Amino acid sequence: MLDTSIAAAGPTVVKELILAAGVGMLVPFAVWVRGGAVLGKRLWMLMGLLPFLQPALPQLDFALLSWGTGWPGLVSGIEVSAFDLLTLAIYVGLARPPLRSPFSIILALYLVAVLVSMIEAAAPTASVFYLWQVCRVALLLIVVARASTDPAIATNLLTGMALGVVLECGVTLYQRFGLGIVQTSGTFAHQNTLGLVLHLAVLPQVALLLAGHRNWTTVIVPLAGVATVVLTTSRAALLYAVTGFVLLYILSSLRHMTLRKGLLGIAGCCIALGFAPLAISSFEKRFEVDPLREEEYDERAAFARAATAILLDNPLGVGANHYVYVAKNFGYSERAGVLANEQNRNNLVHNAYLLAASETGWLGLAAFAMLLAYPLATAFRVGWPSRAGPEGDLLMGLGIGLLMVCLHSTLEFILLLRDSQYLLAVTIGLVLGVSRRVEARTTPAAWPLNRSLVPAE
Repeated sequence: MLDTSIAAAGPTVVKELILAAGVGMLVPFAVWVRGGAVLGKRLWMLMGLLPFLQPALPQLDFALLSWGTGWPGLVSGIEVSAFDLLTLAIYVGLARPPLRSPFSIILALYLVAVLVSMIEAAAPTASVFYLWQVCRVALLLIVVARASTDPAIATNLLTGMALGVVLECGVTLYQRFGLGIVQTSGTFAHQNTLGLVLHLAVLPQVALLLAGHRNWTTVIVPLAGVATVVLTTSRAALLYAVTGFVLLYILSSLRHMTLRKGLLGIAGCCIALGFAPLAISSFEKRFEVDPLREEEYDERAAFARAATAILLDNPLGVGANHYVYVAKNFGYSERAGVLANEQNRNNLVHNAYLLAASETGWLGLAAFAMLLAYPLATAFRVGWPSRAGPEGDLLMGLGIGLLMVCLHSTLEFILLLRDSQYLLAVTIGLVLGVSRRVEARTTPAAWPLNRSLVPAE
């Protein structure tokens, strides 16, 4: 009995020791960071890669308070990850002035909406769980936005994200051909999550490739990204990936057409044809396992009816992290026609906007929409003019990636999950930081802003 107890307690004790060591290292690491000795290439590459690694490393997640599987919502506890500790240390030690932006007001408004929704929450603590998650993600966004005004840091963050795409490609190839999994999810919990975050990491590299920047990231990442999306066998992920590629090519050509872009367009069509057999085979295998049946009820529509009814009855929302609890226990799922089984009744509405609206009300929906709209508008407003140079190409790629995520989120709730929000925070931070650099070219700055984002060949 004693040995069994020790074995059961072992993992918890180890995690507590790791957390204690991480917290203990915060101050000396922050001092080291502030001295500039550690803020180099490898650290920022790690910051770009960690959003892909973190989901596969649950050992580095530490629950300060956990309800386990006892709460059917987006978040079931107050957690701290190793990624959060690293972000906090960099925030404390980052010797750069704050990046003043209207986005700060929008972020604050969303936090207020989450707080206001707690008035109606049946379990306010559950809403605090989601508030804590938003604060963690917001800290990462602030760090990336402040740091990425330095072009070297922006480049290294993109390289880290590129490594993440290559990692996902390797993992999905093993899952499909080594383990026989039809819908591969890579390091993430679900294939739809992987499909969504790939928009944010792949399309910026495609934009740089179209602009004439040739290195391993701009050549390998688009190919690895396409292969990975096909292997997820997610219809929405593939649809929006193709849409993003085509739209980015059109806008890049309109911005500045060259012979090279014409040849890349032809090469892209040939590559797409080359991947077609794999895509067809993947979807055939998927529908053999889970065939589409016309007589099946429309699950997405049923969830949407439940969420809409909740919003109309509760203008302030029912509380962040409360959709499933309210829909299941107050008859909304039943009246909306959601199938009466645990799997369906415990599921979330497959629309990030409806989920945000039902939980945080009209104010939360408006703030959430502005959180996405402001960086999207900024990317196109600053990146489109030809004077933006190579940073403009990057902003266009980031903007198209963000646009595809916004569209994809009409079919999925996963943008409100932590793993997706980490990549979203890095992307928005890059948009704010790089656009600040472009706009500051003609104004005095506290640090050099005259270097090119991509080193000259």
